[in-house]
Amino acid sequence: FYQVLGAETHLLGDGIRRAYEARVSKPPQYGYSQDALIGRRQILQAAYDTLSDPRSRGEYNRGLVEDTITLYVPWDKVPGALCVLQEAGETELVLRVGKSLLLERLPKSIKQDVVLAMVLAYVDVSRDAMAQSPPDFVSCCEVLERGLKLLQEEGASNLAPDLLAQIDETLEEITPRCVLELLALPLDPKKREEGLFGVRNILWAVGKGGAAAIGGGFTREAFMNEAYIRMTVAEQVDLFAARPSNLPAEDFEVYGFALALVAQAFIAKKPHLISTGDSLFQQLQQTLLEIPFALERGLCSLLLGKVDECQMWLGIDSENSPNRDPAIMEFIMDNNLPGLCKLLETWLVFPRSRDARDINFRLGDYYDDPMVLKYLERLESPLAAAAAIVKIGAVKSSVLHALRKVFPSVMKIVSAGMMVGLLTVVGIKFLPPKMDAKLAETIVHKWQNVKSRALGPDHSLEELPEILEGRMLKIWTDRAVEIAQHGWCWEYNLLGVTIDSVTVSLDGCRAMVEATIEEVSPEHNDSTYSTRYEMSGWKITEGA
Repeated sequence: FYQVLGAETHLLGDGIRRAYEARVSKPPQYGYSQDALIGRRQILQAAYDTLSDPRSRGEYNRGLVEDTITLYVPWDKVPGALCVLQEAGETELVLRVGKSLLLERLPKSIKQDVVLAMVLAYVDVSRDAMAQSPPDFVSCCEVLERGLKLLQEEGASNLAPDLLAQIDETLEEITPRCVLELLALPLDPKKREEGLFGVRNILWAVGKGGAAAIGGGFTREAFMNEAYIRMTVAEQVDLFAARPSNLPAEDFEVYGFALALVAQAFIAKKPHLISTGDSLFQQLQQTLLEIPFALERGLCSLLLGKVDECQMWLGIDSENSPNRDPAIMEFIMDNNLPGLCKLLETWLVFPRSRDARDINFRLGDYYDDPMVLKYLERLESPLAAAAAIVKIGAVKSSVLHALRKVFPSVMKIVSAGMMVGLLTVVGIKFLPPKMDAKLAETIVHKWQNVKSRALGPDHSLEELPEILEGRMLKIWTDRAVEIAQHGWCWEYNLLGVTIDSVTVSLDGCRAMVEATIEEVSPEHNDSTYSTRYEMSGWKITEGA
């Protein structure tokens, strides 16, 4: 009774009376039947009569303490009882009793009152979900949709049109947030499908040919960007591909789809998707004349081995090209050989996708796939593609083996020690990074580690061309082969490298490095010696 009146247990008689009058003076604003309102008033009156009389209140309080109070509600007073319970915040009780009542063959008026009380309870639950920090949009949407469905299916919507409109308006406002929350959940198939279905409903109902705006304060583009962050690349591709033909794609959607295709090409090793993505960039070029999309088209061309087209799109082939970007040219010149491939790996970042945002894309990993190599074999410029792949220096031995089959002319040049890279094909002069003591120490460290593996029990020779060149490469390759043939091995651990001096040539392409090496063998024989290395293109050409 205290809860029914909204009164505290410590209130005196005047407080009980004021609580009762407040309840009575504020009847429900939605369409309960007259019988339900009468039942509500009678229950409130019974509560007031019990609590306003000291004797009956004392007996009632003792019953609360001893948990012996049982209230019998006549059948005709059930709608009124559900009404006051909902007002008192007993949402779970209202929903539990209401669901059991709807299984019975109720008179129409009673059934509609029960439905109305349950829907109002669902609204209360939705408010509780939104009051959480952060708001629980998914739970809020779920209970409001249950309430809306109940109103519509049980034929009670005509009794409370304002309530129906309020639920509709609230759902329209929070559904975008709910969909984004579903997409951010762990990849549960059921919830995932609900989220993706919600994205389709929202995007395909607005925009060109649809409504002007999305709820929740989103523009169409802003909502799509937020959704893409929570979607996988494959889901983005599927979403665009499944869009209705009568709903033209907007330019930002086409651009996002093109990027998703490039990402999908790398993740799924499907290079034909790059051609499709490039076609979309071409489409955007023709519709958005103020944006050249030269970088995107140039790098797609490079991915497909079309180096001449890449030169043209980036303005490399002509200083007067309108596509020439000084920042891009500087980037190419300042990075390791070849600069174009380094630029490509830098561009391959896809923050707008759930599964690709943290992937560190490397061309060597991409081309280390039989399907990719087979596709490149059919392209017009396989020589350029192979040269670019090899020159980037990130290719595994399995890729080199595959490239020998696909591009024998290129691999013949490579195996002879005369590396032909993208530098030669493109015809641009690339400079190696500036030599200093730190870089020299890195190179010497790498050489000592490569030498240890080549002369050790594994006899690993594949890495020698990565650090040695010319006469130095031949000497150490022959030496490692001879040691392996005799079944010998040298084992030692590098303790330290100290760079004593670095002398760089005037053109910046050659260097003389003097270093002190400290190493120890398994027999604990320490050795310290000084040596000199000649370097060119930052590979060692002479030394120990």
